[in-house]
Amino acid sequence: MPETVVQQVTQLLSEQNMVGRSIKPRKDLQILKGAASYTDDLKLPDMVYAAFLRSPYAHAKIRSIDTTRARELPGVVYVLTGRETAKQLVYWMQKPGMRTPERLSLATDKVRFVGEPIVAIAAVSRAVAEDAIEIVDIEYESLPVVVDAEKSLGHPGNALLYEEWGDNVLFHDEHRSPNTDEEFQRADMVVKERLVSNRYSPTPMETRAIIASYDRNEESLLIYASTQFPHVLRTFLSQTLDFAENKIRVVAPKVGGGFGIKSAVFQDEVSTVILSMKLGRPVKWVEDRKEHLLIAGHERQQVHYVEGAFKKDGTLLAVRDKAIVDFGSSGTFWTEVQPAMLTVASIPGPYRLRSYDFDLWCVVTNKAPCGPHRGFGRPVAAYVTERIMDIGARKLGLDPVEIRLRNMLEPNELPWTTPIGVVYDTGNYQDVLKRALKLSQYEQLKKEKENARSKGRFLGIGIATYVEYTAPASSRLQGPLGWAVGGWESCRLTADPSGKVTAHLGMAGQGQAHETVFAQVISDALGVKFEDIIVNEGDTMYSPYGFGAWASRGTVTTGGACIKASRKMKDKVLLIAAHLLKEAPEDLEIRDSLIFSKKDPRHKTISFKEVADVSLRLSSKLPPGMEPGLDLISFYEPDSPTTCSYATHLSVVEVDPDTGSVKLVKYVIVDDSGVLVNPLTAHGQVHGSLAHGIGGAMLEELVYTEEGQLASSTFVDYLLPTADFMPEVIVDSIEIPSLTLGGFKGLGEGAAIPTAAAITNAIDDALSSFGAKFVELPAKPEVVLSLMRNSPMPG
Repeated sequence: MPETVVQQVTQLLSEQNMVGRSIKPRKDLQILKGAASYTDDLKLPDMVYAAFLRSPYAHAKIRSIDTTRARELPGVVYVLTGRETAKQLVYWMQKPGMRTPERLSLATDKVRFVGEPIVAIAAVSRAVAEDAIEIVDIEYESLPVVVDAEKSLGHPGNALLYEEWGDNVLFHDEHRSPNTDEEFQRADMVVKERLVSNRYSPTPMETRAIIASYDRNEESLLIYASTQFPHVLRTFLSQTLDFAENKIRVVAPKVGGGFGIKSAVFQDEVSTVILSMKLGRPVKWVEDRKEHLLIAGHERQQVHYVEGAFKKDGTLLAVRDKAIVDFGSSGTFWTEVQPAMLTVASIPGPYRLRSYDFDLWCVVTNKAPCGPHRGFGRPVAAYVTERIMDIGARKLGLDPVEIRLRNMLEPNELPWTTPIGVVYDTGNYQDVLKRALKLSQYEQLKKEKENARSKGRFLGIGIATYVEYTAPASSRLQGPLGWAVGGWESCRLTADPSGKVTAHLGMAGQGQAHETVFAQVISDALGVKFEDIIVNEGDTMYSPYGFGAWASRGTVTTGGACIKASRKMKDKVLLIAAHLLKEAPEDLEIRDSLIFSKKDPRHKTISFKEVADVSLRLSSKLPPGMEPGLDLISFYEPDSPTTCSYATHLSVVEVDPDTGSVKLVKYVIVDDSGVLVNPLTAHGQVHGSLAHGIGGAMLEELVYTEEGQLASSTFVDYLLPTADFMPEVIVDSIEIPSLTLGGFKGLGEGAAIPTAAAITNAIDDALSSFGAKFVELPAKPEVVLSLMRNSPMPG
């Protein structure tokens, strides 16, 4: 055996694994150069373009629709109304007590929010379609409007969205712990607050987009869509349109951010498909930005009447919460009322809370539907819990750090089951808090704050924590949530005669560097060179079934599936190699695409390529009875019902007393997302998620008038954080493995969860001498200035 082979084996045994390395994403340069293909970049032969006539009224009956002039406009090829064809969008969630209001692909007799689609027009260009929209004549009869969820719950008057209900309650749920009342009676202090969270939008760089192409000869549908769940979209369309699922192919090209909203399906997307089926030709629809702000992904608008019972030493004894959640006209497929359910489920946070009652009211109003949005209800929970902890600390004269450390669960108390049954698996909540304090130089910051105060400057420090259960198992999804959804994901691995490996994933990404991260996972689990592995996803024709990237579940579920599939392939490869080398399989190892004997690496080696070639082209050399090929599939679901990530955020702000403007000075994040496959991409997601959270905490708000008109429907009125708005950001991680295969935990949403709490706690701290108390998001300058002016002057 050549000495170079011995040296290679020796080097392989000492090399670091691929998991844990910061490797630049493979396709970033392509995206940066503008060479990537998104749905709107695709042009199919004979394609036409769709536009929608949307309701200008928040609540009205449709008396008549006259499309004569639109049909006669040159370039118009089809005008579709709901009265011709309206499909009921299916529900996958059947939660006892949850109402399932009618959701038609196009409104027929009544509209319930501004922007609801009524007419779909296909034309030779988008411009012609929009011109045709302008000459459709519709007669409306306006109805009473309700835009305030509390009024809608208590005194809706005649503003009933669904008259047959008799009220505007979409869903009601409650929980009572056995000792809550007793704990409140023995409390030394009770904090009572009304806390309000704002409605805002996901705003991905790429808006929703779909191309539908119906082939009449094949009776098949080809769908290109900017979606987070290609397989789910295919099943949904099959059910909604009563169309054979195996005749539908869904392809997700590059997707410019999902942020939750692309794990929903709206009426306009379904209507685009119907147009294609009517015409027998491709139809494209791309949401413009105004449409996105008008209808897509409205979430977070909640009012909480919360009470926290404390002992003098800061021990949190119990929490009561009444949550009123504004769902607009309804929920959306497929999450329905889950954002609100996740809010009340997440209130306990990382604390040793044994007694917790909630009263949850999901209410409909004349606004756009409530859809999934990055963080999915948890940012409101963190805001409520962490504001109560800070307010409690102030009233008790405790440092915000002290009250948290006193109540945080210890590692030896895990697994811990919260009062409503959520299991916290592994972690060290106190450690991430202490690390954040050290990284930020907390004690020094407090001195700087006092020094600045003496000079008339108002600095503040805010701390917030959270626990996010990610990658929920089927038992939780199908049990407490009443959801016809599996908690597993899939990976199909194939090897060709040249020894190259291809992974086909059931999941599809939206910029999380799946093609890099999962190649790293497979490289370690299989022992094949990283550069010899490619990862494909997003095409239902080639990929196994999967439920998509949402709930920070990607690395946990798909990573586990990649490991299982790799182990299956590795076992077969070792059996073949053992037969060829005349060695026992357990005495062989694979590293860097080289198989060698652990006992005799000098004389017993064979390449992965040689084994792959034998498995296919030279199959007569296979062990007796073994089938040819290296083509395997695995499905993985965590054994634990939940896999929990968590973090501590620390923000430093400076408030201008003359204008109320808030400057973010520094932001520190320490998280635990389990084993980090690629710290570079992981921390990149943290930065992006933080920007999302900052926008919602300080700038973004979907404002409705009393008439139900959206007053912030462009980026002139709806503000987003820009690069110069972002503070200095310091990110660190600890890695406590989860109980899942690979030890991974979720990551993608985390940094958006406690952001509003950390920032508002910092604002309160900056304004502590004013006696100000922040209770309503977002933290806009006029709100902060009002707090200062309506509070006692600093002493």
